[in-house]
Order: sequence, then structure tokens, then C-alpha cells
Amino acid sequence: MVWAILLVVVLFGSSGLVHVRAMTLVMNRARGTPSTQSARLLFALYTLALAHIIEAGLYALGFSFGELIGIGGFEQENIDTFMDVFYFSLVNYSSLGLGDIYPTDHLRFLAGAEALNGFLLISCSASTIFLVVTRGKD
Repeated sequence: MVWAILLVVVLFGSSGLVHVRAMTLVMNRARGTPSTQSARLLFALYTLALAHIIEAGLYALGFSFGELIGIGGFEQENIDTFMDVFYFSLVNYSSLGLGDIYPTDHLRFLAGAEALNGFLLISCSASTIFLVVTRGKD
């Protein structure tokens, strides 16, 4: 359980740092560049979406590492590639939770923390996009 907690702390913090960087980049661009509102919005959407994909990727690496060190695995037998783990991570991060893949043992704790982190960071993205749209009117 100690490894799972340590993994959650590291992944929660690293994904938060990635997201803070992305939001800062978006807000600086919105303030400093004389561009149309559409261009600012598109920049914000793509930048923040890329940040979310990177963050889910960090969690996918965490799931793979957790499986490697033996703190859990996945119930399905057809989880053969990193892309399968990344797919699970994206579904879990977005709180969609399709249920076609599910973790076992202590990786369940990591999955719960990822869903919470994803919800928080997606909310931050929504707030950032709102600021870009409302503050940067031409």
C-alpha cells in the first residue's frame, strides 16, 4: 500500500504541475497576443487538451509501473500493450468509466485518485477557457 500511496502523490503532483504550466501558457497568450477571440479559444482548447492527454499518459505510466512492481494489475487478459493501459487511463481520467477494463489490488486506489485528479484538472481547464473567452473580447 505504501507504493500505491507514493505513486499517487507523485502522479497527482506531476500532473498538477503539467496543468499549471499549460494554464499559465494559455493565460499569458490570451493577455499578450493581439489575436481574435476564436484564435485564443482554439489555442486554449488545444493546449489544455494536450495537457490532459499528457496527464493521462503519466497515469498510464504509473499503472504500468505499479503492475511491474506487483502492486496490482488488470482483470482482463487482453491488456497486452501500453495503448490498452493508456486507453484505460483516459477513460478513468475523464471519469467516463466504461468498465471494460478495471484494475485490481492497489491499482484500484491509483484509479480512484486519477479520477479525482482528472475531475479537478478538467474543472480548472473549464475555468481557464471561461477566462480566455470573457476577458479577451475584441
